[in-house]
Amino acid sequence: VATTTSDSNGDFSQASLNLGYHSVTYSKSGYLGVTLTELLETDGETLNLETVRLLDDNCTSGTMSGNITNAVTGDNMSGVNLWYIKGKNKHFKWWQGTYFGQTDENGVWSLPNSNYPSSISEGWYTILSNKSGYYKDYHNAEVCGDISNQNNALSSQLNEGEMRIMLKWPKTDPVTASDLDSYLYSPDGSGGWHTIYWLNDIQDYGADGKVTLDKDATAPPGDETITISKIRSGTYQFKVHNFYDFLPGKTTILKKSKAMVKVYYNDGNSITKKDYPVTNDN
Repeated sequence: VATTTSDSNGDFSQASLNLGYHSVTYSKSGYLGVTLTELLETDGETLNLETVRLLDDNCTSGTMSGNITNAVTGDNMSGVNLWYIKGKNKHFKWWQGTYFGQTDENGVWSLPNSNYPSSISEGWYTILSNKSGYYKDYHNAEVCGDISNQNNALSSQLNEGEMRIMLKWPKTDPVTASDLDSYLYSPDGSGGWHTIYWLNDIQDYGADGKVTLDKDATAPPGDETITISKIRSGTYQFKVHNFYDFLPGKTTILKKSKAMVKVYYNDGNSITKKDYPVTNDN
């Protein structure tokens, strides 16, 4: 469709694209190429792609592993079915990927494993996780030698009118995000706001439902979850606070954190799922 080049900040743009899934292939001498897939779904939309980190071409084959947990309780999830495919953010169907088994009793997954012993070549992959009673989800994983702690969390299915907001950030070396915090500003019905965050983790509206911070993480790989049991009329605002920056000499750069916000909403007719990656901006 088009070819473009990133500028000195790593940014690029492309206009006048048709609606639908688009594959973006990144290529630079000295690095492994990677393809990322994203959905352009509404007219006039500007889609902010996840910031891509290219792996050095001296990376070697190896292993990748991680842990799958319950996004609300934090419990390890066993018996999660897993598939993988080459590339980042590949929204593939299960039959298009390679099945490599289930998480063990501690929620751990790994490649290679006894079910799929073939060696894994260097590069980026997308992992599909699926278990009955939960929404299937994708997360990116890399192979550059042996890389562990490539975790994910699954959301249980929502009742009508419920919304769930999940913040995730990976463990990196060097550390690019240590303790990120979720802040949700909810309409209180009288033109004001109620704030849900780590010091105020529940707001009960009685018959109008409640908002809860289900899970708070303080170290990478981290994930936090907020559940709204009944969407209220008005505007909600969600913000990510880089708590670690308050400590002297411990500044991290949010745009390098690879943080991702996932939103699930059951409006009674369909399930809306939206991903919001951190932008290439501080």
